[in-house]
Amino acid sequence: MPTPSRETVVDGYNLIHKLWRPGSETASMATLRDRLESMLSAYRKVARRHVTVVYDGGPGPGARSSSGAIEVVFSGSDRTADQHIVELVRNLKARAGLVTVVTSDREIRRHVIAWGASCSASESFIGELEALGLVGKPIPARLALKGCSPKKTGSQPLGDAEVEQWLKLFERGS
Repeated sequence: MPTPSRETVVDGYNLIHKLWRPGSETASMATLRDRLESMLSAYRKVARRHVTVVYDGGPGPGARSSSGAIEVVFSGSDRTADQHIVELVRNLKARAGLVTVVTSDREIRRHVIAWGASCSASESFIGELEALGLVGKPIPARLALKGCSPKKTGSQPLGDAEVEQWLKLFERGS
């Protein structure tokens, strides 16, 4: 069921890592971004709202491009996608209530809720995409979160393999 917002801002890599396990496919990160952006373009048409996807890194701070019907933003090297998303919502002031941020990152959720935006956990958004027929495989029910309340607890610590995957993703280790 689509949320009543007019704009959806997606924490790109957070959603990618909920849709596809890193290392479980041979697809490059660029291919996974393309898949996500195609899915979000289709979502935009069905939901009839503006969609912005924000990724870490990329060419320069706030580098923007258009991928079909969605806006694609790279945070650049001087800040993270998390910081970009929070700043975007903060700068909207009273209009922040028209935005839904898609992320499972608790820190982002805490900030965007404080600034007046609503949010949807990545797992819940995937459920919405599935209901619209935009995703093939359902996620296990035990992973699905009902909403984006900052009061939710119980995250599991990352295992050594997951830490290594994140370090490789951000080129800070091997």
